[in-house]
Amino acid sequence: MSTAEIVRELETLPRPERAGIARKILQGLCRNDKIVERIMQRIENPDIPEDVWRGIEDAEDSRMVEMEMALHDKPPGRK
Repeated sequence: MSTAEIVRELETLPRPERAGIARKILQGLCRNDKIVERIMQRIENPDIPEDVWRGIEDAEDSRMVEMEMALHDKPPGRK
């Protein structure tokens, strides 16, 4: 079976089944489940803006600043 034939077959499947196949393919290629999960979240929730995803990921990765520090302290690297 050629690549074009596989793609045509995939296009006939319902969206949830295609997403499941995409997840398995990514897991086979990527080896990093966190990255695969983040990609799949975007695919499964296309209505959520990218900046929201970045905020969620920053919080998950503990890249946050306390509100008081953000309001009162100068950012690092600023004079």
